[in-house]
Amino acid sequence: MGLLNPGNLIYGLGLALLVLIYLRSRARPTIDVSSLILFETAPAPVAKSRLLRLDLLFWLEALTLGALTLALAGLYVRRAVPVGLHRSHALVFDLGAGMSAVDGGVARLDVAKKEALEIVDDAPAGDDFSVISYAVEAETRRAHSRNKSEVRGAIAALAPAAVAVRPAALRAAIIDARGAATIDLFADRPPPTGLVDEARPDRRVNFHQVGGPADNLAIVTLDPGVPRGSEGRCVVRNFSMRPQQCELRIEAGGREVFHSPLILEPRAQMIVPFGPLAAGGLVHARILTSDALAADNDRYALAPSIVQARTLVMSPEPEVRDDLARVVLAVNPNFLVTAVDPALFVRSKAAAQRYDLAVLHDCDDRGVRAAAKLFVFPEPRLDGAAPAPLLPVTGTAALAEFQSRTDDAPLTAPVVLGPARLVQLPGWMDPLARGTNAGGHDSFPLAATGRNAGGEVGVITFDIRNHLLLDPDRMDALVLTIDTLRTMLVPPDLKVVPTGRSVPVSVFGQATLVKPDGSRDVLPPDPWGRVHFRPLEAGRYFVVAGPRMIEVDANYYDAAESDLALIPPPPLPHATPRAGNAPVYREVRIAPATMLLILLALLFILAESALIVRQASRWGLRHV
Repeated sequence: MGLLNPGNLIYGLGLALLVLIYLRSRARPTIDVSSLILFETAPAPVAKSRLLRLDLLFWLEALTLGALTLALAGLYVRRAVPVGLHRSHALVFDLGAGMSAVDGGVARLDVAKKEALEIVDDAPAGDDFSVISYAVEAETRRAHSRNKSEVRGAIAALAPAAVAVRPAALRAAIIDARGAATIDLFADRPPPTGLVDEARPDRRVNFHQVGGPADNLAIVTLDPGVPRGSEGRCVVRNFSMRPQQCELRIEAGGREVFHSPLILEPRAQMIVPFGPLAAGGLVHARILTSDALAADNDRYALAPSIVQARTLVMSPEPEVRDDLARVVLAVNPNFLVTAVDPALFVRSKAAAQRYDLAVLHDCDDRGVRAAAKLFVFPEPRLDGAAPAPLLPVTGTAALAEFQSRTDDAPLTAPVVLGPARLVQLPGWMDPLARGTNAGGHDSFPLAATGRNAGGEVGVITFDIRNHLLLDPDRMDALVLTIDTLRTMLVPPDLKVVPTGRSVPVSVFGQATLVKPDGSRDVLPPDPWGRVHFRPLEAGRYFVVAGPRMIEVDANYYDAAESDLALIPPPPLPHATPRAGNAPVYREVRIAPATMLLILLALLFILAESALIVRQASRWGLRHV
């Protein structure tokens, strides 16, 4: 229950006025005496004094005033009212990559749209519809509306995304549709067992499966190798139940490096070697043979640059300098590495040079000129030290545990790393991995990268002394260090990312996003000069900011979503209820209680009038 206008409760002050009237009427009581002794002195009769005598008339008048006050204030109640079988509809659509698969020349989403439009056309004029979609997350495309043309427009605007469907998104979509009497779910495969029942206990979900088993080929991975050093490898997988012919072409730097037809066995994959490449840069592999799903037929990768570059490695520990130099050369064997003790750096010739990369362990960057800087176990600075540190250190964890990568699932078992610095990351940096203090629950970044106006910056917060990077039991720390270096060495105007994830691009101003289909969006910058977007299509994106153009290539592959041959059959349909036995669904609605309160007030007034008439007929008008 509730009140539409609580301010009208001021009329309830009439109850206080009613009490004052009764108090006034009892203030000077009158006594009946005989007319024969009007002029004689007689003692007043003894009467019990009472401040307020509440009789039935008072309660009837109080109830009348209370009912009228609540009626003026707009009292309403929530009640469940029966609705028809198809009074309110929710149309829920799967927009994952599987819905873009083509069966017989028709996309599965188009089949789902056709079935949904038939439901809209066959519904009575008073029915309302909502359109909800899900893939990475649930989204209401059209709220409940009785305008069928608007509903048709929302259905027609649906488009599949090159992402795998998240079960949490499906659960959220079903929860959003709870207010409807019926829910129609359109997808190419049944939802996980128990998920719909968990989100919708009354089980009023009608599942429409579109499409069936189909043959599909996909590029699983693309490893460009090391230019002039090792071969690259491309893994192609056949998801069909019969042998498939595949024509594969691989390009590097716009030049073809591999082009050949392949034959893959049923449910098998093939590793295709190519190269070694002549130079680093963008590598593009493509399946030219048409199949059911086109989103997983293209894949991009970045081959590391083999151009000679100067690298500075500084650490107060000689063994740490050696370990870091080995890691840097493993990332790029053509780097010219200079290893220096920080205490001797200022007086050495190395201080006068400019470097492409500086790896600084347990020391600061004062006097270091480099296009990219990687801080390993950054040194805390004294308060008031000038200049201010690029990455402020707020504390130290005695024993850190490597828990998870931000781009992957949590590790199966935490990795004990040793001491770690607690660093306050600026807004323009993104964490790559997180950990906790041993025995604690507070998470903090273990590795992060970002770009500011001065260049690329990275940080590894855990200490690598005692040859931690060479410990075979802690290989995750070495892999994380190498990945951090590779992320920092990526060309600033070229990125390769997976679809469905937020992509930050440092442009330091407003930018325009050009999508693979040619459409454009304006991207406003955040306070740190970065723009963000989420690629939902596989292919090439371009971020244009003034004269600068950044290319972002998005890859899609998901083993479950790309497997179109092992789609389970739809569950058994629910029996359609007959007209006589159709279940009556109820919707919770808000109903005003004004008329009911007015009727109660009238009843109280009539009861009071009847009581007054009865007293007048028995005792006379003087006693009313």
